[in-house]
Amino acid sequence: MVRNISKQIRSNFRRPKPDFGVVMAAAFSAILFFLIFSSSPVFSQVAPPGVRENLSSCLKGLPDCNLSLLAPADLARVSTFVKQRNYERCLALAANCDMILLTSEQVPLVTQARNQRNLERCLAGTSQCDPLLLNEAQLAAAQQAARKRNLDACLEGLARCEPLELGPEEMKRVQAAARQRNLVNCREGSASCNLLVLSSSELDLVKSLAGRRNLENCLAGLVRCDPSQLTPPLATLVNAAAKRRNLDRCMDGAASCDPLLLTTQESAAVVAALRQRQQIKGKR
Repeated sequence: MVRNISKQIRSNFRRPKPDFGVVMAAAFSAILFFLIFSSSPVFSQVAPPGVRENLSSCLKGLPDCNLSLLAPADLARVSTFVKQRNYERCLALAANCDMILLTSEQVPLVTQARNQRNLERCLAGTSQCDPLLLNEAQLAAAQQAARKRNLDACLEGLARCEPLELGPEEMKRVQAAARQRNLVNCREGSASCNLLVLSSSELDLVKSLAGRRNLENCLAGLVRCDPSQLTPPLATLVNAAAKRRNLDRCMDGAASCDPLLLTTQESAAVVAALRQRQQIKGKR
């Protein structure tokens, strides 16, 4: 009797076995709710700091971006940012531009910017110019700019001048500019002076200026002085200036003093100056 009562009590407290289908349905509902909630703006506002930092890295295009951690809405935002940055790079003609990522509206704008930059390079004569991208009018403008640059180089006497590309009138201008540059060089005593292309009047002027420079050098006692070019009167002036410089050196007690160039009166003055310096030195 007691045994039957115990069995009855245990049967009353025995839990029923759960239904497996009901458990799976509940789990699927929980997962679906989490996915829907995670893609909502509310979840993005309360997302953990690591998720927000990863989203920021992805939006900035940083290498530590982990796309697998992004929600669908965030993936769409990152894709938009990537395409916008690529469009900006293409407008700037950057080397990492990907034309495939551009929309049909963006391609003409990028192409126009590329052609404009190429035209500017061609007009400036840079090595990045691609003449195949120029139309007929642009090619004519680039060729005209190249002729202008060559003419300017020839007028300035630069090594990049191409005389064969000059017209008859341009050649006359270049030759006149070359003669003028040579005359300036000759007047200044430059080593690049070519006396053979000077006219008789220009040659007389150049010789007169050269004689004047030589006289100034000789009067100053410079090494560029050529005494052989001095006339007797000028040689007298130069010798007198040399004696004055020698007297000044002797009065100062310089080692370069030449006593043989001194007169008797000058020698006495030099000796007196020497004694005075010695007296001053002895009192110290």
